[in-house]
Amino acid sequence: QTPTHPLSDHRTTPSLPASAKYVIIGSGITGASLAHKLLLSDPSSAPLLLEARQASSGATGRNGGHCRPGDYLEFQHNVARIGVEDALRVENLEETNVRAVKALVEEYGIECDFRAKETLDVFVVPKLWEEAKTALKVREEVGVPSLTEHRVWSEKETREELLFQDGIGAISFPGYVLSPYKLVCALLEMSLKKGLNLQTNTPVLEVKQDPESKLWTVRTDRGEIKAEKVILATNAYTAALYPQISGFITPKRGQMATVRPGSNIAGNPVLKRTAAVYYPRGCPYYQSRSDDVSGAGDVVFGVGSFGGPEQAFNTFDDTVIHPDVSEYLTNVATTIFGEETWGEKGAVVQEWTGIMGYSADRHPYVGEAPGQKGLWICAGFHGHGMALTFKSAEALVGLIEGKEKEVDEWLPKCYKLSRIF
Repeated sequence: QTPTHPLSDHRTTPSLPASAKYVIIGSGITGASLAHKLLLSDPSSAPLLLEARQASSGATGRNGGHCRPGDYLEFQHNVARIGVEDALRVENLEETNVRAVKALVEEYGIECDFRAKETLDVFVVPKLWEEAKTALKVREEVGVPSLTEHRVWSEKETREELLFQDGIGAISFPGYVLSPYKLVCALLEMSLKKGLNLQTNTPVLEVKQDPESKLWTVRTDRGEIKAEKVILATNAYTAALYPQISGFITPKRGQMATVRPGSNIAGNPVLKRTAAVYYPRGCPYYQSRSDDVSGAGDVVFGVGSFGGPEQAFNTFDDTVIHPDVSEYLTNVATTIFGEETWGEKGAVVQEWTGIMGYSADRHPYVGEAPGQKGLWICAGFHGHGMALTFKSAEALVGLIEGKEKEVDEWLPKCYKLSRIF
């Protein structure tokens, strides 16, 4: 979000409309995708999109910019938990989603620093490496109709060619990197031209249904709107407006850091790849900004599964930089590559945090709220939204339009909101 987009404080109309057929709450990748899909399907839908802060200022505008089908490692676990058929659907949706984002960028010529990259999962612990290879084997035995080719790297290759000093193996596959913030703002701009009403800096305080008319009242700090359908694209914040989902989505603060490359590795081809490295404590991941985009040469680091501070969970405060995580992220490059390979540390450019919505079973919640006709949910993306939200939004729009039979042909059953009730 540096610099902020001209849409950041946009309000299509000076005041809120009294009514709308569709009210979407949340302007991240989910909300922007929903508006886009609604307008493609029904050009007269004129959705109203409400954002509590600036446009795409939440987790979407703060993530590490990876768009890759990396959930293949969960395939064997998914087979055990949800069965082969749904495990296949989960994998297919992720792979299809990643390619759909690529197709969207190409079709509309969206400027969002989108680049194809070889991406890596790197392992330093024998147990995790064996599990990863087993995951590939199980996929092969089941006959996963994969759209993605995976290459297995030996310990020697991982250390000598990929330069991961503690690596005992790696798996590479095609992926993409981008600026999610630029992508979402471009989607919003496109939708504004087609009839979207975007209202930023408009926190929603309550959604309530009239028992007689069945219309929804969306109460904000700027007034109320009557709506036929309300769509919560609020991820970690969903329970504030739909308390029934409390306990099924846990807010978690993620932290990022951008650093200049070390003195010895700057310009090294190894940084042309992106990677996630599976350590016993923490899973650091990174991408290097290409020469033809803003922040050229900067290396963006994030960390998943960092045992870390308890206060990172069940918090909505994305203004805090935790010193322990900061110390980890700004020094993790030497852990990954070694001091000799990385060289003298480069300057820390920027650090920031964002709030993710972790679901109870790793899968998002997509569907209509039981017993609350007209209230729709698309949330709980477990820190993996760039690879899941575009197709999840497509599924929700199909369900809203009564195309349940068609959607049921490809949407994983384990994505349905109804599974938790």
